[in-house]
Amino acid sequence: MNKNLTIGSVMLVILLVFTFIGPLLPVIDNGISEEGARFTDNGIEVPPFPPSAEDPLGSDREGRDVLSLLVAGAKETFLVILAIVIIRFMISAILGVGSYYSKTIKGLLSVWSQLFSFLPPIFFVIFFAGLPFMVFSEHRQLWLIVVIAAVEVGRIGDVFKASMDYSAEKPFFEAGIVSGCSRWTLFKNYFWPELRLTLVTNFISDMGRTLFLIAQFAVIGVFLQSAFWSIRGGGVEAVNNSYIWPTLLMNIHQDIITAEWVVISTVGVITFTMITFYLLSSGIRNYYQDKYHQSN
Repeated sequence: MNKNLTIGSVMLVILLVFTFIGPLLPVIDNGISEEGARFTDNGIEVPPFPPSAEDPLGSDREGRDVLSLLVAGAKETFLVILAIVIIRFMISAILGVGSYYSKTIKGLLSVWSQLFSFLPPIFFVIFFAGLPFMVFSEHRQLWLIVVIAAVEVGRIGDVFKASMDYSAEKPFFEAGIVSGCSRWTLFKNYFWPELRLTLVTNFISDMGRTLFLIAQFAVIGVFLQSAFWSIRGGGVEAVNNSYIWPTLLMNIHQDIITAEWVVISTVGVITFTMITFYLLSSGIRNYYQDKYHQSN
């Protein structure tokens, strides 16, 4: 029994229900209303409110229900990480596969890998996110999605290249060359089976990796989407205007002491999602490996 695939599939169903059925539940405040104060038998309470029957996971510092925020941000969270990974893998596939056939593309992939390998990706994204063009752009989220995707292109491209090199060393590949197969036939029959498995498993696992990376940005105050509000005394400040999950960690240094339920709930759902992608990726790989061994 493929336990990883089974457990991962069940966890994925839970995430899908949370994302698409969650907004229909009566306990969810789809309007994400803010609450400044509550009058109780013990006096006046101000946010953040602790978990209660009214707010199962408590509220944040603006008095917004944390469970409603997590449900409201689920679709946007998955769309953002899916967009990042799709862009990354499209470019990586072109460079990784192309590098096997072209020295020029191989050199480009090598430069790309070295350019973004000597420092963690988070530093490059912070640099680009702080550029005036990025800060004031109406399409800030789109630009940052492209940047986040680009910094990991070299790593994924190398994975594709390594997969093709691995297949090319197999005895059956030499047999295909001797039999006079065309490049397309060689790719379809000899490269693609292993490359397809590499693509699927790395695509799924990379979604969890990307979610973790975005969570780090929120902790240090880098948001994919922001707006500018006037502040008292003149001037403006950039504020987050997105419900994507990691943004709930923007006050983590304060919340971990005074509103730990916000941190625990957010980290919990992010961790649950990352584990889901890991189990699915591992389970799919185990499934194909078992299938391959059975066929032999």
